[in-house]
Amino acid sequence: MPKETELGNVSISKSGRCATWLVGALRIGSAAFTGTTLVIIGRAWGEALGGGPVEAASWPWAGLTALAAACCAFAEVLLGGWSARQEERRLRTRLLDAHFRAAVRPAAPADISATPVAHTAPGPRPWRGRGHRRPVPTGRPSPAQLVTLMTDNAERMSEYRQVYLGATLAALAIPFLTLAYVTSLDPLLGLGIMAACPLVPLAIWGFMRLFRKVSAASRKERGRLAVQYLDALRNLIPIRLLNAGRRTEERLRAQGETNRRAIMRLLAGNQVVIIVLDGAFSLLLICWSVHLIGSRLAAGAITPGQGLSVALLLTLMLEPLVQVAGFFYIGMGGMASQRAIEQQLSHIPAERPTAASGTAPTESAISLQNVHHDYGRGPVLNGLELEVPYGAKVAIMGPSGAGKSTLLSLLRGTLPAQRGAVVLDGRDLGALEPEQVCRISACVAQSTWLFSGTVADNLRIANPGATDEELWEALRRAHVADEVERMPQGLDSDVGERGQLISGGQAQRLSLARAFLSGRRILLLDEPTSQVDVVSEAAIIDALAGIGPEWTVLMVTHRRSLLSIADAAHELRDGVLLPLETAVAR
Repeated sequence: MPKETELGNVSISKSGRCATWLVGALRIGSAAFTGTTLVIIGRAWGEALGGGPVEAASWPWAGLTALAAACCAFAEVLLGGWSARQEERRLRTRLLDAHFRAAVRPAAPADISATPVAHTAPGPRPWRGRGHRRPVPTGRPSPAQLVTLMTDNAERMSEYRQVYLGATLAALAIPFLTLAYVTSLDPLLGLGIMAACPLVPLAIWGFMRLFRKVSAASRKERGRLAVQYLDALRNLIPIRLLNAGRRTEERLRAQGETNRRAIMRLLAGNQVVIIVLDGAFSLLLICWSVHLIGSRLAAGAITPGQGLSVALLLTLMLEPLVQVAGFFYIGMGGMASQRAIEQQLSHIPAERPTAASGTAPTESAISLQNVHHDYGRGPVLNGLELEVPYGAKVAIMGPSGAGKSTLLSLLRGTLPAQRGAVVLDGRDLGALEPEQVCRISACVAQSTWLFSGTVADNLRIANPGATDEELWEALRRAHVADEVERMPQGLDSDVGERGQLISGGQAQRLSLARAFLSGRRILLLDEPTSQVDVVSEAAIIDALAGIGPEWTVLMVTHRRSLLSIADAAHELRDGVLLPLETAVAR
């Protein structure tokens, strides 16, 4: 993934940074038009108070500039909200990407000539030798922590960066732009007011330093509450069976109260800042500025119209104070969320070093060459060889513990081969990035994972730009289109959390449709019929039988019913693959 350039952090896209600057520009534009309106009104009323005539053309111009100011303010709100939602979605995608990429962080490709490890005793132990890869700690967050990062933290960070930051930077610049105009009228008046201006940003900086720990503590307590709450939801059945409901309820109540107190401390600090800045600094600035305006009027340095205009422009001098109300909740909360997200994104592994694969040229869709794997308790795969031609359907059978899951993990790239080469579509997986490996094949797991949402939502995970017609085509290939059509809302029907509102057979065929929709031509099927009834099994077999020669299919299964559609069948035994007839004979 290309490294992003600076505007504060690398988590915001280039378009997001542009939107931040544009929000600030719109805030300055709104202030400029507002200031022009105030100057026109001030001069008109000043002339009237001085006994002079009021120009009739002043009021239309005042109306036009006021309208322009309103348009800029409206555009600022629209742009900030829209860009915040865009960045929030992009942040969630990046967090998921970091989470899944951190699942596989193998070392450099192994030297396939290395000597295998000797096995002197059973039991798990660390790998040794160049031919074995050491697992790398991933630093992945727990599911509850990931949910917090992708919801609360992503929202707070995007609101801070896209809505608050640009407007705040502009608000800090507006008083100095206003003072430039005042100085052009009377340098002494402008310099006198300018002397009081640095007090506001200095005070904001001081409060930021003072209350940073309060903001961090509030974020930490919210995260703890989210972790405990999601943990309780995921373990409702064990909690009920162990009669731990009351204890869990008390623990959640105690954490909720701790979180409430942390939030109230944060809000109390926010109110202190608002009272001090609004009540003291704004009053001081206004009184000091009015005193200077009166003095310069008495000295004849400015006209009554200019004096009234400067007095009205004091509303723009207080623009930074408008941002203070959101300083704690949006500003400091957003910065704390940004730090948490950047820490998680820093776990994205660097590029894997590319080494000579040592693989022989192959024209097979799937090629395993002298593949070894060992978890430390003896070899699971021992010199395994397999060639699957393009367009073939191959079934792999074997008893539990024979290494079928290890074989699939190697083909999916989630487990690195300790020795040998795993080649898909002519590419050695050991020399590819994890996301490159994922683009080669599509996997239908034994336990289908469906997200809360609609049928269309779950299908478009594989192809976000797919049209409805493409969705229906994938459903027809998976032999589930008729059942989706009978659902109350068709593609927009809710599947429930983890697919609880549909049957297991429908969920498995939706997963198969998702694999078709991905556009990947190598399909890896892990026990596709093991958890479905006879009717659903027949539908899945019919769907797989109808797959054309443009797809290559490797099926791992216990059920011999799938052998009827396989072009070749092998049994995994003693770490090697044998043709099924030879395996039976042995």
